Amino acid sequence: MNSLDKSDLNIRLDQLLYYLRLFKTRGIATNVIEKGACKVNNFIVKKKNKVINIGDMIHIKSEKITKHIKIIKIPLRRGPFKEATIHYEDIRPTFTEKTNKNKYIKKISSGRRPTKSNRRKLDKFTGRNF
Repeated sequence: MNSLDKSDLNIRLDQLLYYLRLFKTRGIATNVIEKGACKVNNFIVKKKNKVINIGDMIHIKSEKITKHIKIIKIPLRRGPFKEATIHYEDIRPTFTEKTNKNKYIKKISSGRRPTKSNRRKLDKFTGRNF
């Protein structure tokens, strides 16, 4: 009677997001769910105790993460990242585009006399290398 049937494996949504390492704590996962930033099978879910089954589609959109995943297996614990990634399939992987902005723009303070370090950065930014 110790054999686990696939129909017996159920997990709460906040626990699943925590186990899959999409959020650092269950509390953060709960807050995201309660704000309505999580959809399960294209229905907005605002309760953390929503039961997730194999094959469910989960869409998460918060300020730090945007994921569209399909559940392949139900995890039994929060393990390492490589172990967590075998439990879901990323439907739309998000790519961050790197921009070539000048890194000296934000570091130059305004309103005060520049320090020697800031003067060097300003000279390098404007192209005056003496």
